[in-house]
Amino acid sequence: MPANPLKGLYEMRRAERALEALEANGGLSRRDILRRGAVVGAGAVVGPGLLAACGGDDDDGNGGGGGGGSSDELNILTWEGYHQEPWLQEFTKDTGIKVNATNVGSPAEMFSKVKANPGQFDIILNTSGWFDQYVASDLIVPIDESKVPNVKDISDAFPWRDATSVDGKNYAILYTWGDQPLGWNSDDVPGKFDVEQYLTDGVPNDWNILWDPQFKGTVTVFDDPTSVEPMIPLALGFENPYQLDDAQFEQFEKKLYELRPQVKKLTSGFDDQANTFINGEANIGYVNHTLVVVEANKKGTPIEANHTVEQGVPAWSDNLTITKEGGSKKLDAAYEFINSQIELPWQARLVKTTGNTGTLSYDQAKSEGLTNEELEPTLIPLTREGDAFFEKMVFFQAVEDLDRRLEVWNEFKLGIGT
Repeated sequence: MPANPLKGLYEMRRAERALEALEANGGLSRRDILRRGAVVGAGAVVGPGLLAACGGDDDDGNGGGGGGGSSDELNILTWEGYHQEPWLQEFTKDTGIKVNATNVGSPAEMFSKVKANPGQFDIILNTSGWFDQYVASDLIVPIDESKVPNVKDISDAFPWRDATSVDGKNYAILYTWGDQPLGWNSDDVPGKFDVEQYLTDGVPNDWNILWDPQFKGTVTVFDDPTSVEPMIPLALGFENPYQLDDAQFEQFEKKLYELRPQVKKLTSGFDDQANTFINGEANIGYVNHTLVVVEANKKGTPIEANHTVEQGVPAWSDNLTITKEGGSKKLDAAYEFINSQIELPWQARLVKTTGNTGTLSYDQAKSEGLTNEELEPTLIPLTREGDAFFEKMVFFQAVEDLDRRLEVWNEFKLGIGT
C-alpha cells in the first residue's frame, strides 16, 4: 500500500479540472495534452504517472496484466512488495494456476486502469475509501465468503468489513492494513511543555495538541489531503470525518487553516517525515506510517506514537477484490487465490518481508515464528488490546465533496511556511 492512500485521486481530479478549463477555452485537446505531458494550470503536471492513471498503454509491475486468459490463469493488480514473483510461482506449483501481477502507484491509477479496461484484471488489491466508486461503476462483484474458508482466521474484533462494504454487501477480503497515529519526541513532549489538558496518564491523547501555540512551527504533517483532512473533523469531535454537513464543513475548513502556523513544511513519504523528527525540525505531528517511528528510533530519536487517540485514528486497508468483467468469469481460480492469500504462512511471509501488518493476530504471528523485531514496524502487538484498540480505527471512506476538499487543501498549502 502506498504511504499516502487515495492521494492520487486528488491529483488526478485536479489535473482533470485543469484540462477541462483548457478545453473550454479552446486550448489543446485532452488527448494532445496527455500525449505531450504539458503543464496544465495551477502547477499540475500531466506526466507518466497521470498517463498511466488515465489508461495509458504501458503497465508498471512484474509482468503479465494481459486481459482475458483461461480459468487457470489470473491477472492481478496489486502494490509493490505484496506479490513477489517467487511467491506466485509457489502458488502456481501448488495449484496449477498461473498468476500475472501488475503493480500500481496509486489507488487512482488502479481505478482508472480497471475502468478503462474492465476485463483486463481478475483480482485487484482495492484500497478502503474506493469501494463506492467501483460499485457505482459496476466494476466489482460481492464476495461469497463461504468460498474463502480462511476468512475465519481474521479476527472478528477487527471491523475490516466496514471499509469493504457498500449498501450492506461485502466486496472484498482484507489483505493488509495500517493507521496514521499521533507521534511525538518523548525527550521534549510532554516534559518541556504545559500540555496537561491533552494528556491521559501522561500520554498525548487529543489531536488538539497539534494546535497548541507552544508548538508553533514544530508540527509535522505530510502532504496528502485524503490522509490528513479526516484528522481535522476528528479533532473537532465529529463522529464521521468523511461525511460533513455544511455547518461542519465550515468548522473543518477553519480548523485546518488554523493549523498552518503550526506546520513549518509538509513532508513527502515516511522517510522525509522521519528526518523532520531526527533533525529536530519537529517534535510532534500526525504520523504518515508506523515506519516513521521505527526509523527515527533507529537513528536515536525517541519518537513515541498513540494509535488509540481519544477521538479516533484514520486508518487504511488493502483488500482482495474480484472484478466483474474479469474475475467473475474465473470464480473457482479467483477464490482459490484469495483463500491462499490469508493463509497464515503466506501472511507471515508478507509481514516479515514488507513490514506490513497483514491479517495476523499477535498469537498467530508468534505461532508462525515471527520475532519481536519483525513485528516492530507493524500494528500486530497492539491488536492484543482488542476492542480498546480496534474501536479507535476510523477507516478511509468516500468523502461528501471531493472537489471542495481539494480546494480547501490547496488553500491550506498556500499558507504553509509563510
